[in-house]
Amino acid sequence: MEKQKFYIIFLLILLFIGFKACLLLDFKIVPQYDISVGDDFFAEGKMFNGESKSSNNSNNNAKNKRKPVEYYNITYARDVKFINVNPPTPLSGKTKSEIYDLRKNYVMSSVFASKNYKPSEAVFGGIVSGKPWISANVCINPNTGKLGITGPSEESRFINNPIVLVAIEYPYPVRYTDSDTCSSYKSELIPKEISYSKSKNEVTVTYNYLPFTTYNNSSFYMFNGVNARDLGYPYAYVDNSKSTYKVDFVNSDNISTGVKEFQNFIHLGGSCGYEGGCNNGSPRQSFLEFKSNDTSYNYKYREIYIKLWKKKPKNTSDKPDVVERIILEWS
Repeated sequence: MEKQKFYIIFLLILLFIGFKACLLLDFKIVPQYDISVGDDFFAEGKMFNGESKSSNNSNNNAKNKRKPVEYYNITYARDVKFINVNPPTPLSGKTKSEIYDLRKNYVMSSVFASKNYKPSEAVFGGIVSGKPWISANVCINPNTGKLGITGPSEESRFINNPIVLVAIEYPYPVRYTDSDTCSSYKSELIPKEISYSKSKNEVTVTYNYLPFTTYNNSSFYMFNGVNARDLGYPYAYVDNSKSTYKVDFVNSDNISTGVKEFQNFIHLGGSCGYEGGCNNGSPRQSFLEFKSNDTSYNYKYREIYIKLWKKKPKNTSDKPDVVERIILEWS
């Protein structure tokens, strides 16, 4: 009898120790989704395009007390990888073949690496060799009415960062009166952090939202799905039930009222004002346009939850092929 009591007590102690260990490790059970992107990439054990951070660091970030969980709740899975944000680069004067090679290199070093990947002709087929590209400096010179075409190119923000399936951009250029002001304007819509979790099948893109609501009283923005369309996820839906930031869309019929198909492509257009035109993104899609609906800084973090599909789903509740979480962070 004494021996049986000993074994029972011993077993209870082991169970207690195991329970405490789980708490200390902050163990979480995350949903396992069937993932159809980047399997070759993971199977071959390659690193992401950029530095990775350990899961311990990820858990520490998730526990950071300065993040008010009532407004923002991002749970890092144990396989989360943090990816360097590739800066915009000059594209003016390059051939179409050079642009395609550049795009292939960025995709093949990303989570979307695939042996069969080729830049989509529907997206990139309109590029013309040797032409200028609109600058990442999207301002218009009031004296000439022309856009900048030197330095880093606007579309390279998307070409160089294929993991950002849905990006944020300005739907139209802003006029400026001095070059200093405009030069500080060009980098505001570049993400400050990108991460990806295979187990949760999620891309997380974090922006510093402060410039969105303070620069030049500019408050109109647009989602850009050029990467989503190129990589085979053209159908998207902003799920407000899972978002902590309700996007204030310009039109009543928008990407939060139903599944929409991205139409983004790059072609030679005349909006830059130069003879012969420039390579630039198009078209303007009214169902993707939104404006800032909160200029107060009571909320440190806000999230926009976007579902993406390869084929058009029957309804918005269908399981997505991949998810993108856009985090707007006030600094």
